[in-house]
Amino acid sequence: MGLFNKKKEEIKEKIRPPRFPGLSEPSFPSYEPSFPSTDDVKSAVERPLFPEPEVRARPVEDKAIFVQIDRYKEAMDTLEMIKEKLKTSQTILNELNELKRQEDAEFAEWQSNIEEIKEKLLVVDNNLFEV
Repeated sequence: MGLFNKKKEEIKEKIRPPRFPGLSEPSFPSYEPSFPSTDDVKSAVERPLFPEPEVRARPVEDKAIFVQIDRYKEAMDTLEMIKEKLKTSQTILNELNELKRQEDAEFAEWQSNIEEIKEKLLVVDNNLFEV
């Protein structure tokens, strides 16, 4: 390795530009890369293609609303009809829940009866085969 280092040093000394007394060191043009840095690329990739539009809330203003009387009465009638339908649907749901509770109770009773019959059948079966 020692052999190769001497040649590199000799080549570096030969390549150096000459120095002139009284003149300043020459300035050479520098090269700046034109492609973006990795931070710019990362931020461009992380940024969404279609940004969410800004939603601006309008200030609430107290303004008078004018409605025709016949439309107002029609709207009130519609609201009353909706309230009545909601009440009937609630009562129907309550009745269905009660029926479901009763069914579950009956199923549980049937299940216990079947288990009881199985136990009695097992006792009879054991008694018959013991003899």
